[in-house]
Amino acid sequence: MSIISAVSYIGGQLLRLNGANNEAEDLPTGLSRYSGGHTRRGQPFISGYHHAIFYLPSMIFLVEGSDSSKVLSQTCETFVPHTTNINTSDVFGIGQASASYPVSKTTNREFSLGFRERSGLPVLSAMKMWHSIYNPLFGTSPYGALSVAPILYKGTVIVAIVKPTSDDGKVTSDEIEEAYIYNGVYPLNFTEDTVTSSDQGSNEAVLVNVNFKFDGAPFDLGTLLAKQAVAAAITGSYNDVNNIIGAGL
Repeated sequence: MSIISAVSYIGGQLLRLNGANNEAEDLPTGLSRYSGGHTRRGQPFISGYHHAIFYLPSMIFLVEGSDSSKVLSQTCETFVPHTTNINTSDVFGIGQASASYPVSKTTNREFSLGFRERSGLPVLSAMKMWHSIYNPLFGTSPYGALSVAPILYKGTVIVAIVKPTSDDGKVTSDEIEEAYIYNGVYPLNFTEDTVTSSDQGSNEAVLVNVNFKFDGAPFDLGTLLAKQAVAAAITGSYNDVNNIIGAGL
């Protein structure tokens, strides 16, 4: 099973690499850095275009989960993904000359999103609701001795980095530059310090930055069928997303 999984992972990365190189269709030749003229098809990457889709835990949000998901998706303006590091081990030889070899890969399992808060404080209310699994006065869970599975209070967040173009306002799989599927998501910080702090001399709109923790490692476009799953998520077809992800694992 591990060999099959490794082969699938390498195959997904190879497809991604080939797609990234072939889509440009205007590769530089020799030592030239010329990016092509007005007929080139390889365009510069433009940041700032993304979509965030939220699957909030039903036990906490109950009937409000759908509305909160829409608000968080529509107000999300910034995204900072996780980081990944390669860990190495050094082997020393004669004269302490050494060589480094990669031994493992570590994901810090955190990402952050920034939301433009609206009147009525829906973002702040959603984060407080998500944290309601703990009593803020005593630090205990109001669910008492109940056996609470992580799936009941952890959610899923899908972030798609897209091109600044679309056909009739619809994002297709060809317009997705990168995507991340985070599972076991839980917000780490409250947001009162940035939301409700008040300065009569500024009267500015508020951007709320929230750090999230997730489980395992995220799926990205190196995962087979991930692009199709994300494209389905952007259209709002949640059942299709689950079916596609399940078929690709």
